Amino acid sequence: MNEKVALGPLEEFVQRVREAADRRKLPISERPRLAGPSFNGGSSAATTLEAGELPAEARALKIGRYTVILGTLPNAPTLPGVRETLRRYRNQCVVARSFLSANESLDLQLLLVGPRGSEWERKWKSLGLFLERDDRVARKLAWLRPRDAARDDESFADFVRRTFLARPWEEHEKELREDRSLDLEEPTPAGLARSTAEEFDSIALEGDDERPADEIVESLVRAWERRETS
Repeated sequence: MNEKVALGPLEEFVQRVREAADRRKLPISERPRLAGPSFNGGSSAATTLEAGELPAEARALKIGRYTVILGTLPNAPTLPGVRETLRRYRNQCVVARSFLSANESLDLQLLLVGPRGSEWERKWKSLGLFLERDDRVARKLAWLRPRDAARDDESFADFVRRTFLARPWEEHEKELREDRSLDLEEPTPAGLARSTAEEFDSIALEGDDERPADEIVESLVRAWERRETS
């Protein structure tokens, strides 16, 4: 029996981002050259960054119109460590921009995943805000993961709501559909379905006060029968 291989933080992060994009029916493609060491059009020493200038690991995706560089934050919540990580990923984004048009560069995103347990650690929250305020080269967002892996789905969903993958209008439409469904199905205090009660009100209010009572009663009976057979 084959056991499921545990993914590293970056691979799991990439998988989650891809799944979120797929649920939104956005086209996704790998862009490995954007996560490499060489600028567009060059392979010489002059156009290639040394390993010490780049992050240890990075992935690049094209999602819809957005180009996304994905990476990891250091394990320790120290300002020097985060600054150095940020510097290297900015360099990676500069490499990526060399492959992009001017308009594509405007939509370049850097998404970084934090270590396990960083979500509610005060130092990490401050450092996360620090890196997200850095607007040089690309927009930056950090997913600080919870201590309990069972909360990853919930935590990641909160992170997605802050990204270009957010679809607040879809959630609003879903809420409206649910509200309309409740309006149709919710019984009135008298125990009638709301649609039947509304038809009763319409029958009672239409016409004039001289309408024969038996005609009104017959209309109400027909409305009741339609309720029983619908």
